[in-house]
Amino acid sequence: MRITHTTQPPETTQAPETGGAAIEWAVATVLWLDPACWDADRAVVPAHAPLTVRAWLRALRAEDARVASISPAIDAPGQDHDRGRVLTLDSPRGRSYFLLPPPAHVVLDDLLAADTPVVR
Repeated sequence: MRITHTTQPPETTQAPETGGAAIEWAVATVLWLDPACWDADRAVVPAHAPLTVRAWLRALRAEDARVASISPAIDAPGQDHDRGRVLTLDSPRGRSYFLLPPPAHVVLDDLLAADTPVVR
């Protein structure tokens, strides 16, 4: 699926993990994961500095990235990435993994095709 992001998700979302406080999805941070660590044992090890969701979406469009799969929610109580989901993306530069935090899940509907696999 080519990422076009034709609709604009709401700027804020109610996030239960923050006690219901509104969080602006566009400034939530996405982690670009180290592919060797993720492939080897599903370890969440950042490979680069975090990106805001808005900056990440711009980069995906510029790279012509496609969602290959999405992980189930990560169970990491007390961690910033608890309940986050890892998206596997393919682009002309190769495969990348990004951890999307729960407040940013509002963008998933625009990114995922109905047949995007959920990896277990």
